[in-house]
Amino acid sequence: MPPPTHKQDFSLPRRIERAYRSAIHRIIGRVLAPKLPTQTFEEWLTTIAQRSQAQDVREASELLAKQMVSAADSSNQKTWRAAAAKWGRGRQLYKLLQQELAGTPLGARVNTLIRENANYISSIPLEAAQTLVSEVQKAQVAGARASTIAKMTRTRFPALLRSRTNLIVRTEVAKTSLALTVARSESVGVKFAEWLTSEDVRVRDSHKALDKVIFAFDDLPDPEALAGEKSYGHYGPGGIFNCRCTLAPLLDVDDVSWPHKVYSNGAVKSMTRVQFERQFIHRAA
Repeated sequence: MPPPTHKQDFSLPRRIERAYRSAIHRIIGRVLAPKLPTQTFEEWLTTIAQRSQAQDVREASELLAKQMVSAADSSNQKTWRAAAAKWGRGRQLYKLLQQELAGTPLGARVNTLIRENANYISSIPLEAAQTLVSEVQKAQVAGARASTIAKMTRTRFPALLRSRTNLIVRTEVAKTSLALTVARSESVGVKFAEWLTSEDVRVRDSHKALDKVIFAFDDLPDPEALAGEKSYGHYGPGGIFNCRCTLAPLLDVDDVSWPHKVYSNGAVKSMTRVQFERQFIHRAA
């Protein structure tokens, strides 16, 4: 059987992550003030906390979040249109896409994504500072010298900022992509997708087991539980920290070759096309 021709890559361009990371660093620069020799760590934390919630920082964070979500949404729309062009029912999908662009639940989801990301951005300096203070206190209890503490303040804090920023950028851009794709899928009546990993050495073992597995949006897997690991709950590709997996909405059963792996009711099993249609398509109809 020839390879499917309808499958579309719904991952976002890396430029969105790069632009988001750079802009977050600029906002962080508004918040940070070096710890003065006369300040205690608690006083320094208070200063950063106050600046994190200042109106100019909140406004800048919200604007940046809007820009990131807007860029992700624009890319997602283009991908859907490309998928529609390849799909046998392209005109029908185009019509449904046009109907969902305004005044739909997707608009509410976009607003939620913006609000969540704005909160994450403004919280980065304070969370990094709190981590640093905790580490300093442990070092002091262990008898660290004043020179060691001073070095921690100079070098460890920038590292914590970079780490926290990178985590938020990788995680939230992926989660935004997932949320937009799922919301748009549901708005046009697409109920299933295929989990796709990046297929490199950094892929989690629990996610490797889900590579090219079909799942339903209303029955997301618990990857870690499936692999016998500590559970982080049920989620889709890109739905957890540092996840680089993506998904391909199943626009048609011919999008994949059969038999194919399918996740259902807590297990992954191989199904033929007839079995899949009998269990999910015909039953729903």
